[in-house]
Amino acid sequence: MAIQFKTGQLQDCDQIARWINSVGHGHIEYLLDSLVPDLFALRHLALVLAEDPNYSYKNVDLAKDENNIVGLVFSYHSDSNQLTSEIQSVLSEDRIQWMRYFSDNQIDNSWYINTLGVASELRRQGLARLLLDHASKRALQNGIQCLSLHVYENNIAAIKLYESCGFTKEKKIDLTTHPFFVSRNLSANILMKCDISELRISG
Repeated sequence: MAIQFKTGQLQDCDQIARWINSVGHGHIEYLLDSLVPDLFALRHLALVLAEDPNYSYKNVDLAKDENNIVGLVFSYHSDSNQLTSEIQSVLSEDRIQWMRYFSDNQIDNSWYINTLGVASELRRQGLARLLLDHASKRALQNGIQCLSLHVYENNIAAIKLYESCGFTKEKKIDLTTHPFFVSRNLSANILMKCDISELRISG
């Protein structure tokens, strides 16, 4: 298998949307379902990825085996996580509260890892580390010296990976008051950060 790393392209938006939703325990379907009549949540996200300058396919680095995505990292400036009045005007209160768990708990002026995912059959082979390296290069190109991310507390393997790469735990966020997280047995989120100068890519 010959893995190639490529920047996301417009034609990748539907696949990228499915990956983001899957890694996030179905959060896209929760946030966007029925938001626009007759527009399915994942298709809605694909359109956002195609048109939004920040939440864009252009900020996605893909690991591909021929035409199949086998891993990706979606990253951008942490300022893009702000819960704007425009977003609040179209979301119900429970969805706004979901977003606040992330927007109210972040590392300012960092390069945010929104999604990092690797196909199950390729895990523990160093692919996630290489994708993090791609994200760090994006950060540096944009003048940012620090990476940040959220990871669910019960995702022990991911936390170990991040810590081995140089990330440190900054904050624990209780999620037990929101039904989305309770229904998925997600009790807490961990905010982590890593100065790029301290990032360790080799395992």
